[in-house]
Amino acid sequence: TGKRNAMTDEMWRRVPALMREVDADPEVAAVILTGAGGTFCAGSDIGGLDELHHAERPINAELALARSPKPVIAAIEGACYGGGLELAVACDVRVAGSTATFSVPPATLGIVYPVSATQRMIHLMGPAVTKEMLFTAARFDAGRALAVGLVNSVVEPGRALETALGMGERMTGLSQLTLRASKEIVDGLVARDLGAETAISWVQRANSGPDLPEGIAAFRERRPPRFTWRPE
Repeated sequence: TGKRNAMTDEMWRRVPALMREVDADPEVAAVILTGAGGTFCAGSDIGGLDELHHAERPINAELALARSPKPVIAAIEGACYGGGLELAVACDVRVAGSTATFSVPPATLGIVYPVSATQRMIHLMGPAVTKEMLFTAARFDAGRALAVGLVNSVVEPGRALETALGMGERMTGLSQLTLRASKEIVDGLVARDLGAETAISWVQRANSGPDLPEGIAAFRERRPPRFTWRPE
């Protein structure tokens, strides 16, 4: 934490490997990304790294989060800058402590922010606010981040992880089929590449799987559902 969790080359490399592990673990329903020591991530560690000129490692890390079939929640405290924001916007949901701050500083370094992360910022905040962040390298406080749609919720300082864990716990009790279908469908609609066969396939899986009858039975019996669907 001496460099406020600045991402080194090795850290960027580790993210896809870790995500492959949790993606393959049937016991994991949701993933939470957070930083140690009260700081999410102050960006890339630019000391002695070639990462600024070879962005494939950060992009691979970003894609590993975004393409996980499971919900990924970012629990953000303190600084969320540059490469840290790249990781945060690749998550599905962002929870921030009220003292968190957000910044995209490539204009202070003379580099070009990754197109993929820029696209995610546009989807969340729109082009005008994305341009403001990139043009000014200004720091947004948590209130502004919430107002522009960068984060989903703001909680008391130090409670972002606790809140994210509660959210993940709730997801654990819901239909994993619905969660997976929803992520694939929402992401496909945002990217404008959702094929009709994808949506139809999920509806067919729901109709033939165990969760739908269990959900209806639990509703009728006024009890919590016990969903059992898991991916093949």
